[in-house]
Amino acid sequence: MPVQVCRYAIVSENLDFIQSHFREPLFPRKYHDQSSWLSEGGVQRKGTLEYFRESNYEDCRINAYPSFIKYDGINRIGPSFLMIDIDLKDFASKDKLDRSLNRVLRRIESKMRGHPAVLWTGNGYHIYQPVAGFILKAEEVFAKFIDPNGKDLTSKYMLFAEDFLTNKKGDRQHKPSINSCLVRIPGTINSKCGQIVKVMQHWDGQRPAINYLLRDFRRRLIDAL
Repeated sequence: MPVQVCRYAIVSENLDFIQSHFREPLFPRKYHDQSSWLSEGGVQRKGTLEYFRESNYEDCRINAYPSFIKYDGINRIGPSFLMIDIDLKDFASKDKLDRSLNRVLRRIESKMRGHPAVLWTGNGYHIYQPVAGFILKAEEVFAKFIDPNGKDLTSKYMLFAEDFLTNKKGDRQHKPSINSCLVRIPGTINSKCGQIVKVMQHWDGQRPAINYLLRDFRRRLIDAL
């Protein structure tokens, strides 16, 4: 089997694996490759794979949240996926990075009973934890924290969760949001280091409720006022 065909099959299978962490609808979604963002509208699965192939499978990522999630300019989606990035550049050695990963995984387990997927990107670890959420702005206790000119509450929750679960040890340049929560596809290449993205731990299929962190999240919102 030609190498390009074999890689296409591997990436296709791994795209399905990554999408198994997402909530419906699976498409259309934005993708990102080494050259550019897709247009605002997103694409279907086959089109995404073709763009990945054309980019020689470098820096292939897909947004964890679907396109078309707003109505009259208002976000209509709750937290369903948390992404944590811990980067080798922030640690003195790979051994210290690994110890930090283990601490984060223990904290996820103790704070929200989660068992996430873990990917090695070549430069660090990505931790992907699907969650069961709801539209925060629809709840009176959170509605007062809506900022018409700022981030939506789902994106704020994602940022808070990464900061809280890593005990502020995550990549400070990582700023996930519902519009740009970029998830790497295993089997593709990280052009920054030339390494292939690999799965180190599989998600257990359970979606812990976002409620486990809501009290601490609300405190963070109050402190930010």
